[in-house]
Amino acid sequence: MLSLILVIACVIGLFRLTGFLLHMAGRLLGIFLSAIGWLILAGLAVTLFGAAMAILPVILIAGVIALIVAAAA
Repeated sequence: MLSLILVIACVIGLFRLTGFLLHMAGRLLGIFLSAIGWLILAGLAVTLFGAAMAILPVILIAGVIALIVAAAA
């Protein structure tokens, strides 16, 4: 009878330990994947900001030319 109680206690303890370890593994995996996601977003933001800095002068020059043409017409 005592061995049955001991087996039940061990099974309960191991289930709790498994749940705790899976919880910690999930949390670490979530932190890791979240960091990767933020790095991807940061890379996209830097790329788009750099592209905007390269294209913005072209847009401004085209706008100034359009204003001159419209004023002359």
